[in-house]
Amino acid sequence: MNESVELEESANRIEKNLTSPTVTLVLLVATFGAFVYLNYLLQPAYRGDPLPYILALTAEIFLIIQGLLSFWTILSGRFNPRNFEYHSAQAELYNAPVGKSAIKILRKKEAAIARSVKMFVHQKPITVAVFIPVYGEPLEEVKRTAIAAKNIYGLHETYILDDGDSDKIAKMAEDIGIHYIRRPIHNHAKAGNINYALGQTKNDYFLILDADFIAEPTILYETLPFFENDNLAFVQTPQFYDNHDNFVSTAASFMQNVFYSLIQSGKNRFNAAFCVGTNVIFRRSAIDAIGGIHEASKSEDIWTSLRLHELGYDSIYIPTVLAVGKTPETLKAYSKQQLRWATGSFEIFLRHNPLFARKLTIDQRLQYFATTSYYFVGFSVLLLLMLPPLQIYFNLSPISTSIPVWQWAIMYSGFYVTQLILAFYTMGGLKIKTLMLANTSFPIYIKAFFNALSRREQAWSATNTVSYDSPFNYVRMQVYVYIFLFLTTLVGIAKAIYTDEFSISLAWNALNTVVFGYFVWVAQKEAYTLRRQRTKIKKAAKHEQRLIKKGVTL
Repeated sequence: MNESVELEESANRIEKNLTSPTVTLVLLVATFGAFVYLNYLLQPAYRGDPLPYILALTAEIFLIIQGLLSFWTILSGRFNPRNFEYHSAQAELYNAPVGKSAIKILRKKEAAIARSVKMFVHQKPITVAVFIPVYGEPLEEVKRTAIAAKNIYGLHETYILDDGDSDKIAKMAEDIGIHYIRRPIHNHAKAGNINYALGQTKNDYFLILDADFIAEPTILYETLPFFENDNLAFVQTPQFYDNHDNFVSTAASFMQNVFYSLIQSGKNRFNAAFCVGTNVIFRRSAIDAIGGIHEASKSEDIWTSLRLHELGYDSIYIPTVLAVGKTPETLKAYSKQQLRWATGSFEIFLRHNPLFARKLTIDQRLQYFATTSYYFVGFSVLLLLMLPPLQIYFNLSPISTSIPVWQWAIMYSGFYVTQLILAFYTMGGLKIKTLMLANTSFPIYIKAFFNALSRREQAWSATNTVSYDSPFNYVRMQVYVYIFLFLTTLVGIAKAIYTDEFSISLAWNALNTVVFGYFVWVAQKEAYTLRRQRTKIKKAAKHEQRLIKKGVTL
């Protein structure tokens, strides 16, 4: 079974699980647990010392609000956006009496025939462009994406939008028979690249695929029928990944899977599903109405979605896996990706806060608020990390020391453990690596906040471009946190031996030490691997130079 089929079956299984009454029960229990835990935190009798109590209360209130908004979204998302009009339009997409029969016929045809069949919306012929923005990605990776895009069912034009000015990419495009666009001025990153291409083309719809996303041939068949709704601006499909090769790629992939499977689907009910930059098809006239893809941010996707929704357009997200790509494989790639996403979210939160966007519905305001405020989780993690050291060094506790540990544990688990149960039930499991990566990412999100606050520009870079920078150039703060936690754990152990008293804070700090220690070990392992790769490349280059000097033709 190939990877895309496995991913599609996984997505279908998750979608089915979400409709189960058990999920409703778990979410209701989690919601009840959230209010019980909040009530527990606010009880004067349970309050500890002022400083750690305020830190804990601030962090927990934010997490509870985010949790409740997520529960509400998940509960609202259990319906199929494909209505009668969609199926009717799908049946007529290829001007055939039965759409499914048309797909079966196309699958049996040669690729050249399948990709030349005219498509119709409202019984009128349409034109479609497939844009592949490129910026220094490996040639073979771009080629695989381009060939898959060219072979999508239905008459369309495929364009490589090369912001890297690569003659090799241009030659490859010519060889496989697709269009190539190179703009003269490389401003506004990916958004500027796409807008320039829009100025060179006149298609009714355009599909965006990042350079590492291999599209299924049925992607237009599954998405275009939604445009039977004249008010629909775009259809977004999930980002799924097939490179689960190491700690970073495995953890980051599952993290994204949770978002697309549980959260993004729920946003359909509120007309708040947003674009994520790839695997998305737009109506050209809708983008023209807002003056093009938003260029004033590196997170052009969510800004563009917000502007479209403010103008009254609709959006649709479908959980069907229609393109498979590559998630970050190195700490550098992951850190840069998360920094870019978080900075874009904070920019919207600080400069165009959705809660005060009067052109949005109340539901849309709350959904965009949940999205753009999510990365404040970095501050919550930092505050919670500070609590055990405050107790170990200064005997300051956020809760009254007279409260039994078991009572605190019950209140705590009512909100948090039920979320783990939800993940187990809907996703078929829970990856500890994902929890570890999420907790150790807090410095990235805090940096992103101050980047957005100071309007600091961040250079755009593609995911998984070849680079041999040490990962420690991007995770220094995590290393410092690990050293501090490790020393604090030693102090806590010494204190426990001296006083003959065990503290829950010591166990909590030790657990945090293990998490950050594992992260540092991953960074060290990655640095070693990158050094070996660099050595091999240098040796190969020297060997090549020696052969050239000897007159050997390579």
